[in-house]
Amino acid sequence: MRELTRTFYSYLSLHSLLIGVFPFFLPVYLWNHGFKLGEISLFIGISGFAFCAALWVWDRIRRSISLLTLITISLLLAINLLLTVFLLEGMNWFGLIIVGISYGVYNCFFWTTQRALFFERVNTSNSGRNYGNLQMFVGLVLQIGILIGGLLLEKHGLAYVLGFSVIASVIGFIFITKNIGATTSLKEVKPLSFSDIVSFKDGHSSVLIFLVDGLFLFLESFFWLISLFLLAHESFVTLGITVMSLAIIFGILFYFLKNVIDRLDRWRIYRIAVVLYAFSWLLRANVNENQSLFWLFLTLVLITFCTSFFRLAMNKRFYDLARETLNHRYLVLKSYYSQFVIGIVFVAAGLLIGDIEKSESLLIPSYWLGAVLAFIFLLYGATYAKAERIQEAADVANNTTD
Repeated sequence: MRELTRTFYSYLSLHSLLIGVFPFFLPVYLWNHGFKLGEISLFIGISGFAFCAALWVWDRIRRSISLLTLITISLLLAINLLLTVFLLEGMNWFGLIIVGISYGVYNCFFWTTQRALFFERVNTSNSGRNYGNLQMFVGLVLQIGILIGGLLLEKHGLAYVLGFSVIASVIGFIFITKNIGATTSLKEVKPLSFSDIVSFKDGHSSVLIFLVDGLFLFLESFFWLISLFLLAHESFVTLGITVMSLAIIFGILFYFLKNVIDRLDRWRIYRIAVVLYAFSWLLRANVNENQSLFWLFLTLVLITFCTSFFRLAMNKRFYDLARETLNHRYLVLKSYYSQFVIGIVFVAAGLLIGDIEKSESLLIPSYWLGAVLAFIFLLYGATYAKAERIQEAADVANNTTD
């Protein structure tokens, strides 16, 4: 377990740094290069379909290759993503499609491998604390990458970002190679067939939640980031500093929260987290640069906290249900459903709003929609939670009788 933990954090720290240096800025990089919300939505949709195709491959090759080879592939895909971004210069649509495919394939190999390695290390009694530690660790390394990436993009350009990423990847790969020695259960799990995917259903509303969650992840990572970029007057450096300062405050609050979440009532905490998450979208819909600096920053802190609290509670529920049901297969099913609906919804949205000139006007309505749809997350595991509470009440009654 110690070797697996070392390998996991080495892998995670390297990719968190690389993501901060550029993929984090990709939505605003596209915006800065003249792509409107409709075109960016098409990009997201293309990446979702590419993710699904790559996941089919990942789910099969993981049984025949080593963990080191899997890590190597994900690093090469990270560099490939940066290389394809150069195609955006002068080749708008062709470049957008190629970068979208590259982005989806990289996301698949990194996030699916990361979730699989994380899942090997958790159980229902420590999933919240471990995910909280993961979030804090990722946040720290990611902020370093964001600061570096913002400075390089603003002062020097994409070529310097590529150079830094290549150097960091080589150094990180050498470190991982010297320390890897972990074994996982990935080779033991059979890949999902098409019938396994389409016939999946359970009593926890998992399919519905998988479909909805993918949309919210891109609302957070793409649309909201564009809003922050506009608030930062389209400066990569200012955006990086804003995100970093929010992360520091979030980290302080999160440190206390992640140490107690496993000991609290899982269902009650989850419901509170969902309500706060819906509230965060209401706050997003009302953020504007006319607010005083104090209230603007306070609002951004509240949005960051509510979103991070929800992600902590949501992922605890996700990994707990995975552990209690289909294990690794549950993780892969989630990605198939989430990414496929991302492909359909965002491609459709891109085609519908592609001709709108001032597309930034659509950001606020999307946040209002998010505030309403967020309550769907209350359905996740509700049947299981109800049965759990009934069992707890029965246990209390039996103990009282005894």
